[in-house]
Amino acid sequence: MKLKPGVVRVLLAVGCCAAWMSVSSLLILLNKHLMVDLKFKHPMTVSGMGMFMSGCLSFLCCRVFNLVEAKTPVSMHFWMTKIMPVGFFMALTLWTGNEVYLYLTVAFIQMLKAFTPVITMLALFIARLEDPTYKMILSVLLTAGGTALAAYGEVNNSVVGLIFMFSSETCEAIRLVMTQYLLVGLKFNPIEGLMYLAPSCCLWLMTGALLFEWNSIMERGSLGIVMANPWYFTAAAVMGFAVNSLAYTSIKLASSLTLKVLGTVKNTLLVVIGIVFLGEVVTGIQGLGYLVSLVGFAWYNQIKMTQIAQSANVDQSAGKAAGGTNV
Repeated sequence: MKLKPGVVRVLLAVGCCAAWMSVSSLLILLNKHLMVDLKFKHPMTVSGMGMFMSGCLSFLCCRVFNLVEAKTPVSMHFWMTKIMPVGFFMALTLWTGNEVYLYLTVAFIQMLKAFTPVITMLALFIARLEDPTYKMILSVLLTAGGTALAAYGEVNNSVVGLIFMFSSETCEAIRLVMTQYLLVGLKFNPIEGLMYLAPSCCLWLMTGALLFEWNSIMERGSLGIVMANPWYFTAAAVMGFAVNSLAYTSIKLASSLTLKVLGTVKNTLLVVIGIVFLGEVVTGIQGLGYLVSLVGFAWYNQIKMTQIAQSANVDQSAGKAAGGTNV
């Protein structure tokens, strides 16, 4: 029995989305295992190895095997003046995002990720790339209030951990704004974009690792941990590339909204995994705060999707009007 094209597309979308949720969740748990359980407490180096692998694999996909069409030319001047600044904040995002696992539980970190729209909206507003409506502001305030309640209810809270977490979210918001400013008009395939961004990000991360982590690596004999567990570190590096590739494929087969919803589901599942399998404690106040922040997060995404749909309808109407005028 031959399946219809529409059914095949749905099955592929479900498969890719399920794979993205699984691989991204496993990567989070694996990175925590490397840095906490194996005591390889060098997040810049871990992130740098991941970006090095992503750069190599994306280059192979685009330039060697031609699996992805790379059609956007990039000069050295453009790479230095446009790509490198974006790569800097991408490096800060990855470093602080991994550093936080040394201070906070997996469950609590996933709860704090619901705060991301708050920082993103503020960054876009400051950069004058978006004019927030009162509904959007209310949804963001609801998310912020829920996150604050979750932080208040955390048993093993860490000020340093919170600083790293919010620094990661802030750097990610700045990176998104800079991408809109500096790379405007360029339509990179995500894997093609990774081919250019990964080397710059890796360069920043390895520079930071040499300055701030290398002495510690040598003193603690941390290279021995890598040599004793090569497959763990290789798997973490390859999975970083896989997460980006699966996210791109999921968006093409489903939508960006689907990926956002699944990301929220994934974070919630990681909270459950942290409680059930890692023995992490989540208080009632913390759970209530997380629930409130999820409601705010869902409301924010609903508002954004409505805006996008309305904008698309306006553009379509304008196109029809222009076509009618030309006739």
